[in-house]
This record gives sequence, C-alpha cells and structure tokens, in this order.
Amino acid sequence: MTKYKVLGYIKPTNSFHTIEEWQSVAIRLLELQEKGMDTRGGYISCKSMAFCSEEDFEEFVFLISEYFGYLLETEVPRYDLLTEKNVLDFIEDFVNHRVWGLENEFDDYFPDISILRFSYFYSRGDLEPYVLLDEAYTNQIYGSTSNPKIVQHYTSEKGLANLQRSIETGEEYDISSFTYMERPFFRKESTIRVTLEGNVRAAFRSDIKSLSTDSGRRACNLYRLEYPGKDINNICFDLERCDDTRRTHLWNEFIVTPIQIIDIQ
Repeated sequence: MTKYKVLGYIKPTNSFHTIEEWQSVAIRLLELQEKGMDTRGGYISCKSMAFCSEEDFEEFVFLISEYFGYLLETEVPRYDLLTEKNVLDFIEDFVNHRVWGLENEFDDYFPDISILRFSYFYSRGDLEPYVLLDEAYTNQIYGSTSNPKIVQHYTSEKGLANLQRSIETGEEYDISSFTYMERPFFRKESTIRVTLEGNVRAAFRSDIKSLSTDSGRRACNLYRLEYPGKDINNICFDLERCDDTRRTHLWNEFIVTPIQIIDIQ
C-alpha cells in the first residue's frame, strides 16, 4: 500500500530531553569551555591549544553533534534564514544562560516539569523551545491517557487516506484538531473537514503551533502557552470547558490520537 507522509516536517523524538539531562550536557560543555573550547564566532574550535587535548576536542564535537546535530544537519539546509552560525551562537547562549532559566521560565505551567522533555527547533526567524506532548505530559494534565473527545480536523484527500489507514491498521499518530474555529482554515489544499472521535493528548484555548515527531506524539511551542488576560493560560485543564473563553477569536487546538471517523464533509 502507498503510505502518505504526515503534513509538515517530522522532528526526531530523540532530540527531546528533560531539563536535568540538558543541564548535565551543559555542565560538561562548560567544563570543556574552561579548557578553551567553544562555538563563538560561528566555529567549533579551541581558543587555547595549550589546554585542548585531542580527546577533549573530539568529545566536544561529539556532544554538539549528539544534542544539536538535527539543527545543524537538517534545519540549517532546510531554512534560508537559519545559518550554521545562528545555531552555534545559540549553543553558546544555551549552555551559558538559557538552559539555566528554562525551569524558572516555564515551571508554573505544569504540575511536574521535571519529567517533561524539551527541544528547540527553528520557527519564524528564531530557535524556539518545544515540549513533547507524550504520556508524561497527558497524565499530569488530565490524570489519564484515556480522554475521548469529538473533534474536527481539516485535511486533504491524501491526508484523509492516511488518517483512514492509520485507524484501520492501529498505527497511531497524533493530529491537530479543534472544537471551534472563528476564522477560515489557512491551508488551501485542506478542503476536507473530518469529524472524528479522538483520544486527547493535549488541549489549548488557541493555536499552539504544534509539530509532529517520529514517535507519533506531537510537540507544542512553549512561547504559546500564554493567553490574553492574567487569569488563565493557554492550556485547557478541563476538556469540557475548553471553548468557554474565546479571546483570540481564531480556533482552539486539540492534539488527539484518532479513534474513529464520524463524518466527512
């Protein structure tokens, strides 16, 4: 059978790590930085050869490739505005500053941020943080990984074939869907609206800018967790009241694993 790709670029799940894991990597890179190795100026280099052994430098290069290789090897060739220097500058900033503020910046959104996994990808001119919407996320937000809900999803003919096949074969992958929308859908090729029952992995009051991963789970942009006003954020903790508050007047976003198709228009 022909199998169609999920719309958009699929990110590697192994690029997501807990904050503790990211900090452990940063600590080792800081130790190597003390010996003169860094990524400043857009180069992976040793500024003080008196302290740089070949073994240390090989480890430095390996850690950058292991934890930031997707950005350098896949994202840079893909996006015209993203350069290798951008990524190497980001690595220096991340190791010395950003990773140490990650928990303080986003801890208030989650019951337990320590078990969640994070990564960075290119988006609209910058490298932005994403959280993996896996079982650890769903369990702590909803207390269960079984959360059936009727939702809607726009797709193309190829996307519909992919959706139907995944349900028939049990090959799970999550999709972005909604329960209300106040603006026309933005992809011209997505002319089919599917009503389906899905198992909710995550839900948000407004578009969260989610992306697909090779595990079948999706990830959401941490910069979109805020919401207009000071009384609530973008996360829907109560799935029955996710459309009660409409302040962006766009559409909400439910990340679901499809269970069954109810209607096709």
